Amino acid sequence: MNLYKYRELNKFTRESLEENYFWAPSKETLNDLCECYYSTESYNTFMSFASLIAPQIDKNELHNQFDSIQDMIKNSGIFSLSKSYNISSLWASYAQNHTGICIEYDLEGLIGRNKGLYQCLDVMYSDTPPDIGVDDISNDVLLQKMIGTKHLDWDKEQEFRIVCDNQGKNHHRSDAIRGIIFGLKTPDESKNKLMKLLSNRNIKFKQLVNDGKSYSLHTQDIVNTFDKKVSLNSSTNYEHLIPNEAHIKDDHKIFRPYFHKVASFMESYSDCIEVTDMDFSQISTTEDPIIYVNFKEKDSIFPYSKKIFRIKDMD
Repeated sequence: MNLYKYRELNKFTRESLEENYFWAPSKETLNDLCECYYSTESYNTFMSFASLIAPQIDKNELHNQFDSIQDMIKNSGIFSLSKSYNISSLWASYAQNHTGICIEYDLEGLIGRNKGLYQCLDVMYSDTPPDIGVDDISNDVLLQKMIGTKHLDWDKEQEFRIVCDNQGKNHHRSDAIRGIIFGLKTPDESKNKLMKLLSNRNIKFKQLVNDGKSYSLHTQDIVNTFDKKVSLNSSTNYEHLIPNEAHIKDDHKIFRPYFHKVASFMESYSDCIEVTDMDFSQISTTEDPIIYVNFKEKDSIFPYSKKIFRIKDMD
C-alpha cells in the first residue's frame, strides 16, 4: 500500500529521508484542536447502573482498563499520512505552498521491521464525536473511535494513521521510500540537492504538473542523473544464494538476472545482518514476477525478516 506525506523541504526533512525515520508526535501537538475528541456518555450511564443491570462486572477493573487505554494513547506517537499525492490544499498547507515535496512511502517498509509496535488506522470522518460504550473497552473499534475519528471538515485529507508505541523518531527500512514528488514551485537547486542525497536507493523522482486546462494534478517521471547504473550481472557476497537455473520454472528463467540486482540491494542495505535465502515467491507470475528474501535484520524484534521485490518496480 502506497501512502503519502507532504513536507516542507528543509534540513529536518532531508535528515529523516537520509537516516530513514519518520517523526511521530503526540496527539497534543497535532494541528486539529479537536484531536481525539470522544464522548463517554454511554460508558458513564452504564457504570452508573452497573450494579443493577450487570452485577457480575467488576467496575474497578473496567475503570482501570479504560484508564490504561487512555494513558497508552497519551503516550503514543501518531504518524499522519494521506492516501493521495494530488490534494492541492495539502500541498499548500504542509508542503510550503508547492515549494516542498510529497514523499511516497510503502506501508510494509514503514512498519515491517517491527510490526508489533504499530497499529494502522484509516481515519473516519463524522459530524459528531464518537460515543464510547462499555462493549468498546475490549474491542478493536475502541482505538478507531478514540484516535481514528475526526470531524468532517478534515475529510479532504484522506488521512491514514500509524499509531506508534513511542513518540518521536521511528526508524524504518530504507526502501520504505518509494518515491519523491516535487511541487509545482520546488526550486531546481533543491531538487538536485535531494536527488544527489538519495541517489542509488531505487527511489523514483517525479514532478507534479498541471496541464493548465483543469484543476487536476498529475506527475511526470524525472531521471536522477546522480544514480549509478547497477548491472544485472554484478557479483555480490550473496551470489551463492541465487537459485540455480535448473531449479527455476521455465517461464521464470528470463527473470533470473534480477536476483543479482536484489542481492546487490541487500548487500547495500545497512540494516541487513545476513541474507539466509532468496527465491521466486509462490504467488509470482510471468505478468507480475516477485522475488522474496529472508534475512536477519538489525534492531528487529523478530529473528528473521522478509522482503518482497516486484520486478516491475525494479526497472
